[in-house]
Amino acid sequence: MIRVSLNHATKIDIRAVLTIKDLKIGIESQGNSKGRLHKESLEFFLRIGCDVIICATRTRGATVDAVKALAGFDVQWLEQHEQSQVNEQILRDIVTARQIVEKVDLLIESAEPTFARTLSATA
Repeated sequence: MIRVSLNHATKIDIRAVLTIKDLKIGIESQGNSKGRLHKESLEFFLRIGCDVIICATRTRGATVDAVKALAGFDVQWLEQHEQSQVNEQILRDIVTARQIVEKVDLLIESAEPTFARTLSATA
């Protein structure tokens, strides 16, 4: 069963918290824009006890520094290169999304009460 405890969406970004098999997953699509992710989302996800945090970052900046500073998380970077053609970028986005889903599926399958906190971030 999937439980959504927070769901905030704009026309282009989302922030959501899902609970699947007692595994709390925080998702933030907005990256370094005005430091919002650093100031609000990461701190919020930590405060409510997310086991997994999925977020977007650039290759450097305040959000990357904040992700690197998180204690108790195994940070996994999924690098995504910007494509010059819109259709190529859409296909690249789909591939990256699939990679994220596969990683989270593995975490859900192995979730135990003593689960180690993990963070995945796209760069």
